[in-house]
Amino acid sequence: MSIRSYFMAKFYDASMKKMEEACLSTWRSDLLSEVHGDVLEVGSGTGVNLPYYPKPINSLVLTEPDPHMLSLLRSHINEEGYENKVRVEGFAADALEFPDNSFDTVVSTLVLCSVNSPETALGEIKRVLRPGGKLYFIEHVIANETPYLIKWQKIFQPFWVAMCGNCHLTRDTEMHITHAGFEFHNIERLKSSGGPPIVSPTIKGIAISV
Repeated sequence: MSIRSYFMAKFYDASMKKMEEACLSTWRSDLLSEVHGDVLEVGSGTGVNLPYYPKPINSLVLTEPDPHMLSLLRSHINEEGYENKVRVEGFAADALEFPDNSFDTVVSTLVLCSVNSPETALGEIKRVLRPGGKLYFIEHVIANETPYLIKWQKIFQPFWVAMCGNCHLTRDTEMHITHAGFEFHNIERLKSSGGPPIVSPTIKGIAISV
């Protein structure tokens, strides 16, 4: 457990507040309103998605590998009144210790930018999804639709990775999702606000495991 990890967990919610108020909270609410069945969320962080889950879902499992984030996640579960209704595990997205075909839905919001291997993580997500299961996602991505911004993403990426929990600015997550064996039910290519332009290119949507 590093000092950097401790401070990232401690100040993560505050650092994201402007983006949450400007767009992310609306996007989360819109995306998660249709979540159903047995749900797994990977990289749950401090639990910012918790208020947006529909109450009728069958089950909700949250995973978070960082011990500092995990501690905050557990406290937020209690604050939201989810005690005894949510299972929490310290699994990483690329090492999900669940049987095959365990979930109807997987949620990933601002996670695939920071996993060691998006290919491995998406392979694990596909493995634990039931046939026809859905991946709900919000991810910031490489600026394919704004090429001049890619230069700045590449310049800042080494610093960003070191200081922001392995967060990569130039991942083509849309491509990775397709190559992992998903088809897009819908996808929106958006620009976030309230944060630096280098993290503004975003994809949001639902992909189906095929």
